[in-house]
Amino acid sequence: MLAIVFTAVLATGQGLYWAWVAKREREQEELLRRLGSGVAHDDDAEAALFRDTAQDAVASSLGEIGSSLAETLRAADVGYSVGNLVTRMLVAGGIGFVLGVIFIGPLGAIGIGLAYLPLLIVKQQAKGRLAKLVEQLPDSLELMARALSAGVGLSDAFRLVQEEMPMPIAAEFGRVQEEVRYGRDYREAFDKMLQRNPGVFDLRIFVSSIMLQRDTGGNLIEILESIADTIRARFLFHAKVKAMTSEARFSALILGSLPLCVVLLLIYMNPDYLLPLVETFPGNCIIAASFTMYAVGLVIMRDMSNVEV
Repeated sequence: MLAIVFTAVLATGQGLYWAWVAKREREQEELLRRLGSGVAHDDDAEAALFRDTAQDAVASSLGEIGSSLAETLRAADVGYSVGNLVTRMLVAGGIGFVLGVIFIGPLGAIGIGLAYLPLLIVKQQAKGRLAKLVEQLPDSLELMARALSAGVGLSDAFRLVQEEMPMPIAAEFGRVQEEVRYGRDYREAFDKMLQRNPGVFDLRIFVSSIMLQRDTGGNLIEILESIADTIRARFLFHAKVKAMTSEARFSALILGSLPLCVVLLLIYMNPDYLLPLVETFPGNCIIAASFTMYAVGLVIMRDMSNVEV
């Protein structure tokens, strides 16, 4: 048991260390990009841009589930494949199962649910990255509008966003600019950008406006400024909705954490009080039913506190 605990602590420490190293590397890459020193060789850049983003064997074997996982990984921009994600999920599930059985008993088999943790982390990373992308989009569009007003071309406006704006909007616009520079059509480059960032409605509006202007003509500067103003207005509206639903979300947080706090308090005050639930089969059934109803309640409270706008 001590060996397992030591291994778990060691693995956690190593994971935190490598997360810190990865953060420092991203900061260094961002600094080099802003200074104009992090430019790859043309041959390597072209190979990376036009490399097919085909799914690996694991994603292909999983069918629609694999496609969904691949889409989530592209949105999160984590840099590993579906096969790596499945491996992490299996390892996390195995660790949760072993630790649960050791410390809780047969009921600890529910620790296999820890396998969902890597996927949950990736989904949160994807959600955060896409939210940051939408947040940076209005400033990027206004920067492009000012650049076009100064007489530069559309491709140079994309390059200016790449150099002046932070990540991840700089990477997306910079990739479009590089793909066009290497000969890819604007429509195809925009389609690839939408595939990398699924579900971003504002980005689809921007792409549709650009392609419509290229086909029919019009004042692109006014179009970009209008889209930026619309996105900012939607941000303001979402902020008002979030403020109006804050009471319901806080109530859901209190009600969701209350059962766990009560259980921890009982374990601290009288550890033997809950032993029949763990050591007897009827007690195990009660715990399983309680966890099921607790999970259903959390889902219901989450749906009631989330307002679709």
